[in-house]
Amino acid sequence: MNPAPQTRLVSWPVFWLVNWTERAVLLLLILYMCVHTVPRAWNSLVTDFPNYYVAAQLAHDGFDTSRMYEWDWLEREKDHRAIPIRVIGLVPITPFSTLFLWPFVGLKPLAAKHLWIILNLLLVVPICWMLRSMTGLTYQRIALIFALNFPFYRNLEFGQFYVLLLLLVTAACWATLEGHQAWSGVLVAIAAAAKIFPVMFFVLFLQRRAWRALAWGVVTGAVAVGLSIAVFGWNVHRTYLLEILPWALHGEAMPPYVTSASISGVLHVLFLNEPQWNPNPWHSSVLCFSLLFPVLQMLVLAPAVLLVGGEDKSPRRIMLEWSAMLTASLAISTIPASYNFVLMVLPMCVLSSILLERKQYGWLAALVVAYVGIGFPFPTPARISGLAILLYIPRLPLLIGMLLGIYALLWPRESIRFVFKDWTRCAWAAAMVAAVAFNTRSTFLRESAVREEYAYRFPLQHEGYLNANPQQAGTGIRYIAFTLDGYRLLTEDGNLLLTDPTTGSSDDDLSLTSGAGGTGGSGRLFVERAKSPMSEIIDVDSPARALIEDARDPMLSADGGSLAFIRDDHGRGQLIVRNAFQSGPATDVALTPRSLNVYEASLLSDREYAFAAVGNEKPAQIYLTDANHQNEPLALGESRYPALSPDGQWLAYSHFEHGAWNLWIRNQKTGETKRIGNVPCNEIEPGWESDSKTLLYSTDCGRSLWFTAVARRRVIP
Repeated sequence: MNPAPQTRLVSWPVFWLVNWTERAVLLLLILYMCVHTVPRAWNSLVTDFPNYYVAAQLAHDGFDTSRMYEWDWLEREKDHRAIPIRVIGLVPITPFSTLFLWPFVGLKPLAAKHLWIILNLLLVVPICWMLRSMTGLTYQRIALIFALNFPFYRNLEFGQFYVLLLLLVTAACWATLEGHQAWSGVLVAIAAAAKIFPVMFFVLFLQRRAWRALAWGVVTGAVAVGLSIAVFGWNVHRTYLLEILPWALHGEAMPPYVTSASISGVLHVLFLNEPQWNPNPWHSSVLCFSLLFPVLQMLVLAPAVLLVGGEDKSPRRIMLEWSAMLTASLAISTIPASYNFVLMVLPMCVLSSILLERKQYGWLAALVVAYVGIGFPFPTPARISGLAILLYIPRLPLLIGMLLGIYALLWPRESIRFVFKDWTRCAWAAAMVAAVAFNTRSTFLRESAVREEYAYRFPLQHEGYLNANPQQAGTGIRYIAFTLDGYRLLTEDGNLLLTDPTTGSSDDDLSLTSGAGGTGGSGRLFVERAKSPMSEIIDVDSPARALIEDARDPMLSADGGSLAFIRDDHGRGQLIVRNAFQSGPATDVALTPRSLNVYEASLLSDREYAFAAVGNEKPAQIYLTDANHQNEPLALGESRYPALSPDGQWLAYSHFEHGAWNLWIRNQKTGETKRIGNVPCNEIEPGWESDSKTLLYSTDCGRSLWFTAVARRRVIP
């Protein structure tokens, strides 16, 4: 396809002034990138490059990666590799997307990022060539559109993925225009396997009857998923499919009560209460949220679907359809980060070429303002309450305004005839109405149910993003708090808040156990400190040296004479107990075979313990020992987080059902089980208080996936 030559559309003086203004702005922005952005990106490791890098390195080194979406598990592996970044996490990144960094894992993290930055800058060249081919814009103007895209700079700084994604989407659109339907399907499938939302382009293929593109896309998608499963295993993909993706779709895969340019984020702040994160919404109403969320999303998306197709198969029409679907996908995204909007380069080029050809310079100026505003990093306060949030999210209305402009260009003259001429549009409209009705009902039931858990919340003075592993400490409580400075052990007792004084600034506290006889009458305390090259367990009362090296998740026996722990080998855990660890030479005894990958455990003695483990890519199960150390799985279904009560009468655990982990207890004498929680969110990490009747546990109800708060519930009368 040959680009249409650009003609001089205005008088010579105006043309000269515009041309040199464009050059001056472009030069200034290139200087800004060279002097500020690239050096800053080159010399630092910030989110999100280490997320991709660590996941790819784990798979490359043969680790069991079934738990790599768990925040503390991945943090531990990051610490072991001494990667200089405070926090790390994979949610909601797909496993397949991390494979693009496979060639770089042999390098040090910062060296790998250097090559990734160079690659991203090189990818701009073919993107510009294809945009020039499709739109006819000059290279100068395409470069200016790139330079005005502040998300592009953030993409370089964070080592993100979206320049590569822009290449894939642009190449797929270009392939469609060139008649290479198979390649278009292949490229879209690769993009969708990396970042889920490009799957919406399959709707374009359906509406355009591009069966060849659709078929090749399905085949390529299946191959990409198969490759990812072969590398990372089935269990981690099962976690993504059943746990992460559903939470991402309803806007809670990441903390939703923040100033976010998403429909989901705005509605969360306005209508949903959360005791710590959003205690005073503008109007607390689950019903309003449940009605508005699916309706607004569908109103934004529906025209992008219904306006596709028709008799017009011109390149301009096809480019507008691709631009509409891409912009609509970003507008309804529940997790829009600033760097996502580097993708707006494609629709900006398409719209600019059309407006220039039509000599609509006023609309072009408005488009430039909207485009810059969508990507500009406006400062926002950490927390906003009430309708004030609408003043701090210009990106969302500007994005929707730009999308409405695309819809206006796509809108047919004979709109009624256009809609009813093709029966598939009626089918799509009916399906979307049904989807809105279903989502409204399911959202209302889910959001109403999760708020039942609020009655059991334990009020904490220090509210981290994630508060985990709660345990009784005398009359107070100990827990691990995840903050932007890392993971810290905290103890709260009334108005008293204590931090672990032994932790250095670069070390993370990731697990703990305690028993009688410690300082302050609150129990002897043992903490897992994650560092390079391995985690170690320290006695807080004698922190000068590590008590046990290469160990995690300490567990003190009921009599205080034995200390159990889990030791990992390439991500596979084995339960080990060290007897008589306080006096004389200690001996380590393995309590589980290497064929099982132990996730968590609970120990009363070396003859009475339970653990959760997986084997042969099966779901996690809870195993219980007997006097002969015959570790037999209990018939509890998919279960984790076992906790034996101090009196040995009860086993608390979390059972996975309908996409959520809920609390259950088991009578150890009769084997009878009883459901404690019945909510569409997670109740995990139970721990008994000394009365063997009350549980402390972690819950993410009303928050975001695995960003847990602490709850306390009496479960035995």
